[in-house]
Amino acid sequence: MHPAPRLRAVSATALIVFFSFALHAHGSGKEPRGSVDWTGGFVVGIGYGTAKPSGNKVTDRLNAVRAAEVTAQRALAEAVHGVRIDGAMVMREAIREYVLESRVQGVIRGAQKVREEVSWDGGTPMATVELRVCLAADSPGCRPGASLMEIVASGRRNEPSYVPAERYDRGTGSPGLPGAAVPVTGTVVPGDGPPSQMSPVSYDSSRPVTGLLLLVEGVRFERELFPVVVTRGEGGKFLAVYSAKSVRPEVVRSRGVARYADTLQQAMHHPLVGDNPLVLLVTEVARPNMLVLRSEGAKAVRETIRHANDYLSEAKVVVAGR
Repeated sequence: MHPAPRLRAVSATALIVFFSFALHAHGSGKEPRGSVDWTGGFVVGIGYGTAKPSGNKVTDRLNAVRAAEVTAQRALAEAVHGVRIDGAMVMREAIREYVLESRVQGVIRGAQKVREEVSWDGGTPMATVELRVCLAADSPGCRPGASLMEIVASGRRNEPSYVPAERYDRGTGSPGLPGAAVPVTGTVVPGDGPPSQMSPVSYDSSRPVTGLLLLVEGVRFERELFPVVVTRGEGGKFLAVYSAKSVRPEVVRSRGVARYADTLQQAMHHPLVGDNPLVLLVTEVARPNMLVLRSEGAKAVRETIRHANDYLSEAKVVVAGR
């Protein structure tokens, strides 16, 4: 059987089984909710369920919890399918392209239950269940083999076509961007002022840089599993500075390509970037969702990963900003 018909057959079977169970969840009065917590590193699904009183409270409680689990799985599946993989694809599309449906379904079925609550309205149980799937394997509480990054990384073959083939030179020079010393402002201290007043390049040059912190300010950036960072070379041509190709494959599978924080202060305390991150202010996002560094920012990256300090290959990167 060819892959496409097989996928349709699996999908149809899964839907039939799902809806046969979902009927028992009706009557809870609440809609299931799914969301992606990029800062926490997981996808969550919250479901509600109830059960018709039978006179046996133990059985009724179990039935209500099972119904809530079914709706939580539905909410989790919807949220997982909407996770942005890169600038051109969401998980729903990646599942089709890389034939990952069975693996994603397995992760959803085996999702970690982080909350189970049951209240009673007279003799009727009202259950709430919260399920969670990790974005990356080293997310808190994640089980090996149960993260979305592990699944997607195993299926991806090449970087998306929009990623510049020419990369910013990691050596001593680059076309149109000669290697030169980068002025620094010293270590960034949270609370020093609004991001708009920050220097575009900040770090303590007297010590080795421990990670990269990209502060996105004044522009819209969609969080994704495989972010791409570029700069402009001669004639405005984009050059790739950082992408999944910069990271060791085993690190991509376990840690991913980048983590996210909502604020500068939160990012500065993220253990991934250490105590002396290179902080770059990003004020431009190019289609289809690429973070654009100024030339001085790209030079700072190049200079600080030299001398056996390639923190990019370890994906010690945090993107901050909503």
